[in-house]
Amino acid sequence: MNILSRKFFLFVLLTGVLMSGCQTMNSCGVPGGSPYRDPGTLKRGEILHVPTGVTISKDDFYRLTAASRIVYVGESHDNIYAHRLELEIVKFLTQRYPGRLAVGMEMFGRRSQEDIDRWLAGKMDDREFLAVFGRDWGVLDYPYYRELLRFIRERRIPLRAINVSRSEKMNLLRQRKELNGGRYPQPDDPYQKEALAAMFSGHAGGHDHLEMFYGMQMLWEETMAESIIDYLDSPAGQGKKMVVLTGGFHVAYGFGIPRKVFKQRQWPYTVVLPTTPKELEENEPRRMDVDFPDLPLYIADFLWCIPYRNLNDSRVRLGVQLQEVESGVKVVMVQPDSAAAKAGIQPGDLVKIIDDRPVQNSQDVQYAVLGKKPGDYSHLTLVRGERELAVEVLFDAPTKEESPSGGKK
Repeated sequence: MNILSRKFFLFVLLTGVLMSGCQTMNSCGVPGGSPYRDPGTLKRGEILHVPTGVTISKDDFYRLTAASRIVYVGESHDNIYAHRLELEIVKFLTQRYPGRLAVGMEMFGRRSQEDIDRWLAGKMDDREFLAVFGRDWGVLDYPYYRELLRFIRERRIPLRAINVSRSEKMNLLRQRKELNGGRYPQPDDPYQKEALAAMFSGHAGGHDHLEMFYGMQMLWEETMAESIIDYLDSPAGQGKKMVVLTGGFHVAYGFGIPRKVFKQRQWPYTVVLPTTPKELEENEPRRMDVDFPDLPLYIADFLWCIPYRNLNDSRVRLGVQLQEVESGVKVVMVQPDSAAAKAGIQPGDLVKIIDDRPVQNSQDVQYAVLGKKPGDYSHLTLVRGERELAVEVLFDAPTKEESPSGGKK
């Protein structure tokens, strides 16, 4: 039967012609599904076994995944409920398999592994760790992952950076192109290639860009597959299970990371994707209209029905751009009508203290603002010329026109 319309919406973050991080499966309408049940009819908390259309309990889900060496959880990056589901799965598996669980995250580049290990060992504080997360994924997305990361640290769960670092991805892609005779690597799965082409057509055009798009996807997925195998093959990974947290499209249909791992290591695995019927959307998602092909594949082993809510209507912004200079952290731009502008902050001001904490770098300001919600205040000590000023900032809820970007605080 025609389970879902071929028209569906994907959440994407665009940087030029490429996505920032990866494609994510839409929580509002997953393309494909069980031949027995439309995922759009699922109720909150229901778990659908896709191949049979049977709804199962949480206990059944964990029992059925007991034999899996790898549990792939495909998230919608901007859905707080997807992250709560990840935390629930990690907590349960930690309890059931104490000392035998590791977590692999797309959100960290492999170059950050040493920093991650220092943070897990208590040798790096959360403000320093925010800078690590920010360079690999983005400071503004940290609140989505905060509770999960705290639990991982508290339980000393091995956390593995499995992706390509942002700083090296273009150089690595060029190297692969040169090794491939001047062409970007292509998907070896025809269904994945068809799906990627459909998604690309939704936001860009041009054959050369499409080839680059293919190449970047392959770079990400092959790197992540290699990282998973390397860890589970290592002495540290012996006898361990791994929960892999990544954007939904990297694991959906099994033709991304799962297929690439399985071709080299025939470990049993499970793919679970969150899904959200329209009526469970709690606020407005970012959408992109894509004419997605019908694929003769199961979307996942399990679909887990959850609500959708992003942080856009609760995220606050100071509304400045900062630069680290010899004399301190300098305000170089103030956005009109922002919280900073209303408080009288001006370009050229040096930020010395925020909420009783000395400011040594821009991450100190970012960390303070990330903990705020609409209606909260921050108290800043500024230096303007020869004067020291005390400023109180009131944070308002962002308007629809405000689209938080990595360049502003």
